Amino acid sequence: MSLMQTVWRCTFSPRLYKIYEFTWLNNIVDKPYEPKSLERWGDQVITSFVTMWSLSLYTFPLMAILIYRRITPVFDFYSLTKFAAGAGLILVTSLVARGYSRASNPLYIKFIKVLEEAKARNGSEARKELNKYDFEFWASPVDFQVAKVDGGVRKQKQTLESIFNSRSSNRRQTSKEYIATLPCKIISYVTAHTVAVKLMYPGSIAFINWILRTAQIQGRSDLIKRGAERFKIGTSDGNYLDTIFINRKNSRFANGDVLVITCEGNCGFYETGVIGTPIACGYSVLGWNHPGFANSTGAPYPAQEENAIDCVLRFAIDSLGFPENKIILYGWSIGGYTATWAAMNYPTIKSMILDATFDDVLPLATSKMPVAIEHIVRSTIRQYLNLNIVEQLIRYKGTVLLIRRTEDEMVCAPSLTLSGNRGNILLAKLLTRRYPQIFTEDSDSSPLLTRFLNSPTPNARKTIMDSVGVSEERCADWIVTDLAKNNWEINYPSDLGLTSTPIEKRQLALFLATKYMVDQASQHCVPLENEFFHPGWDPSDYKKHFNKLKQEE
Repeated sequence: MSLMQTVWRCTFSPRLYKIYEFTWLNNIVDKPYEPKSLERWGDQVITSFVTMWSLSLYTFPLMAILIYRRITPVFDFYSLTKFAAGAGLILVTSLVARGYSRASNPLYIKFIKVLEEAKARNGSEARKELNKYDFEFWASPVDFQVAKVDGGVRKQKQTLESIFNSRSSNRRQTSKEYIATLPCKIISYVTAHTVAVKLMYPGSIAFINWILRTAQIQGRSDLIKRGAERFKIGTSDGNYLDTIFINRKNSRFANGDVLVITCEGNCGFYETGVIGTPIACGYSVLGWNHPGFANSTGAPYPAQEENAIDCVLRFAIDSLGFPENKIILYGWSIGGYTATWAAMNYPTIKSMILDATFDDVLPLATSKMPVAIEHIVRSTIRQYLNLNIVEQLIRYKGTVLLIRRTEDEMVCAPSLTLSGNRGNILLAKLLTRRYPQIFTEDSDSSPLLTRFLNSPTPNARKTIMDSVGVSEERCADWIVTDLAKNNWEINYPSDLGLTSTPIEKRQLALFLATKYMVDQASQHCVPLENEFFHPGWDPSDYKKHFNKLKQEE
């Protein structure tokens, strides 16, 4: 291949960050790729142009007004033409300089050959060689694609839109009603597709990704040195997700055969996010970045989020070989939306852990926005950003563990107190849906549960439990009796509490609250402690207790 062809190939090739090497002890060490001076200069110039282009998308309306009014002579047509020509010349020069510098660097040429071979062969050996390099994600070959697995046929899933549409009436709006609401609809659409999605998911802002890029590369490097493997997977709507997989199958780790899929928060990335806790607890772990976050493509609108987690689940089941009943979904904060959507559509998963999660984004949004635009906020969220987590949670009938941060400052509304924590609403609605016979009007279980959850200290909550006379052994016996009556099949809504007295219902309500939710004394962004990470309470575990009692009889 001629020098010109090599330079051309290297001009538009990906940036190389690190090279991984195996030592004689089979440890992985990372060495930063050191670009030559011309390549470094070219990268800096090109990065500056990309950053300015991203910012111009937001400042274009203001600039257009200035140009139109010609506030200063700088904004006349001739000056703009000269400026554009000069900028174009600098950009082309930097591209050529970068390409020439890379073409004369043996390390980079070796990387390009490995990359091209991996794309051409797509085999395990070629992929293994490519994994020795950390480079720009867009150039990586695709490892898994939902469309290929499904044969191009998209499977229908349960969504909030379908749930709410089935509830709504069939009455159509009149022409007058449509015209009256049209301005609000237009404003909501524009808001949702500009400001709102960025406020709700700041991790999708290009500038924040640029600031955090060094931390992301280092975090990814730390995971790879611990044996992680990076994959590029394609969703059904054409996005590509950056994922990382830590495989503990058939290893010395007791929990290695169970896969934890992490769902990060609104500014969280798998490189630096909640992935550390399940790794420390010995699980196999699959982390992924939201659409529009870091190297994942797209934008974090609900439909793209749903397609993303669906793709991650399919990849875990079809490619990594984990059955549904060996998968735990771990959603932190706003990640509870994708976790509950997946649980609703994959009901046989092992369990779901929701950490520092809220019930619905609307109360949080309205509490932080001016009252004057509340109607716009409601319309924008309900039409385009409807993250109603509790509606998805109550449709999942498996094991659930809720983790509440007692000093949480993010998911509280209307007040920044424990009583304002939206996790309280999440738990209350889940228990009410699963155990309606316990939360009848005559039992006063709902007001008692609210008072219990609003109590600011563990001692205050213990006092309430003692005043009602909660006994774990007695509550366990009632649950065992109910399960045995149903041949140990767990069905929701449950009949538990149907024949109980009001005081027994109150005891069961508090007992179940302690089983479904645990508290960590911390703020929102503090990493979850290892002791709180477990699959959660499963009523069928009482079967062992039941069998033991039978043997004693």
